[in-house]
Amino acid sequence: MAQVVSKSATPKGVTDVLNSTGPDESDKLISPAARLLEKRREIFRLQNELDEHKLKIQDKEADFQRRELLLKQRDIELQESLVRFSKFLQESDAKMARATKTAAEERRLREEKTREVEALNVGIGALHQQRRQIQSDVKKYIKFKDFLEDVLEVTRSFSTVEDLLARHATLESANNDLRQQQWRAADLTEKTGEQAQLFIKSKADEILHDNNNIALLKQELKIYQQEAYSLEAQKDSVMQAAAERTRDIGQVCLSIDGLYQRCRMPSQPNASSITEQLDVIGNRISDLATIVREARLRTVGESARDLRRTNSSKSAASVAVH
Repeated sequence: MAQVVSKSATPKGVTDVLNSTGPDESDKLISPAARLLEKRREIFRLQNELDEHKLKIQDKEADFQRRELLLKQRDIELQESLVRFSKFLQESDAKMARATKTAAEERRLREEKTREVEALNVGIGALHQQRRQIQSDVKKYIKFKDFLEDVLEVTRSFSTVEDLLARHATLESANNDLRQQQWRAADLTEKTGEQAQLFIKSKADEILHDNNNIALLKQELKIYQQEAYSLEAQKDSVMQAAAERTRDIGQVCLSIDGLYQRCRMPSQPNASSITEQLDVIGNRISDLATIVREARLRTVGESARDLRRTNSSKSAASVAVH
């Protein structure tokens, strides 16, 4: 395609020169345009690789942000769990120390993750600076393409083949410079990839360590829940015993009130407390006991008198018979 463009854009005088130089020299005249186009394709390929590398870095940054949000969410959940079990932690100094140590470890991990994200942002800024440098180099070397197109359009400025070959040598030297920059960019990309692999491996180890810590915390949470269930059962038992005792006390109070109503004299004022009611009941029982005792004494006295009268009558009757 480069040959077609060159022939269509070459004036008549230059065409005559090219025809007079032979096929080999014609290829040498056309090869700079082909090489420049090849260089342009190489620059586009480098730009595409740079964009793909940038997208990969952005994906990694988003992944790190999601991991940071996940760690924050885990930290919030841990803090809420610590709040729910604060009463139990206050009863045990050992549990409080362990929970405080765990929270401090989580905060330390969060700070480390924050520092790592900041370091990644610095690395991304350096990559942006490299991208701007590469774009600047591309703009600097694009003038060779423009210059060659101008030469192909206006070839009358080159009076001899040697002038055109000299220009070709200049463009070849620029091409070599671009190749060296490409190699440097490839080395930088390879080193960046290796660093990214090492970083991913280290982060995977940290995630595994965090998962182990979370598993341990879940086990402790399960133990605390079991203790809470046990305390809840004890509380229910105590509440049930208190309810039964309250019911018994209520029944006793009702019985006392019934006895009080039976023992209270109509002239007495109503008692204001259970103690007063018990005093009234005790006094009434004492009075009834006294009345019963006196009645029994009277009954015994009357029985004794009747017995004496009966004996006296029998004695008198026996004397009269004699």
